[in-house]
Amino acid sequence: MLSNHHSSNIAAKPATETGLLGSGNQAGVLLGSKYELGGSKLLASSVDRGWGSSITAEVRRHEDLHCTAFVQQVNEVIIALSGSAKIKRRADGPEQKFLSRPGSACICPRGVAVKYLHIHSGSLEMLHLYLPQDLFGNLESLDGSSVDSGLMYTGGFYDPLVQHIGLAIAEELQAEQSAGRIVLDSLALALAARMLQHYTRQEPNKLSGRFIDGKASGALDHARLNRVLEFMYQNLGADITLDELAGVACLSVYHFARAFKLATGSAPVQYFTDLRVARAKALLADPTITVEDVALSTGFSSGTNFARAFKKSVGLSPTQYRSQH
Repeated sequence: MLSNHHSSNIAAKPATETGLLGSGNQAGVLLGSKYELGGSKLLASSVDRGWGSSITAEVRRHEDLHCTAFVQQVNEVIIALSGSAKIKRRADGPEQKFLSRPGSACICPRGVAVKYLHIHSGSLEMLHLYLPQDLFGNLESLDGSSVDSGLMYTGGFYDPLVQHIGLAIAEELQAEQSAGRIVLDSLALALAARMLQHYTRQEPNKLSGRFIDGKASGALDHARLNRVLEFMYQNLGADITLDELAGVACLSVYHFARAFKLATGSAPVQYFTDLRVARAKALLADPTITVEDVALSTGFSSGTNFARAFKKSVGLSPTQYRSQH
């Protein structure tokens, strides 16, 4: 699927621990080391893409992968993008054996001692997503040891939402320019939320106090909401993050995203995009400003990203909108 992603001779760099993911590892640890040792081919990586700390991604091709025993270093979600192959893997429980096809997913939580992992009888291109140990403050993270994160070790399942999020992140890897850190943060948060809803063992001691408080709380109060909206208005041209917005509200990212949507009816990323589009409409009324300049002045990384977001919101391309208004 991503075989044409790197048309140059420059090889993708494997993802490494930045020290910001909250995995407990020292910075520089190779996140996909088991795959490197097993001989998989790295097709694309988010390293040097400026994605920030919310999520790290790789696309790898596995054809005859045989990994011996290892302790998983970081919470990882794997989604098959193309191809078909047989997978056998085992940790403490019974062997998991299944045929992986596009859309099938696996979870390998941090702290799990895996006895073996084999991918054979075919070829798979898989998206590997490395998430923070505490899933944005929702799971307890007591120390830097290889502690069980509380997620389920499971594989070969089909979840339409997980697949949709994975495809969106894979698109970001293929794009020449990222749609922005708030978009990637939102995708990472949506994936973490899905993990919390369906793929934790629901042990009370694994869920953080912040998660429990966030689930019980209501909409963002007026004072916090006004602070956040003012920050958005002042930074329409900036590449802001969900973490920055949550900081303005003095809440965890997960708690903030939930409370903001309850207060406004929109997710933070959609609300922020709508504000940018509204400003773009006003700027397009001036024929002396190019569409590319409108895109850059409203915080979009490229004219292509701007045109896509504008048409999705308005139903017209920026050029069509300008000609009609």
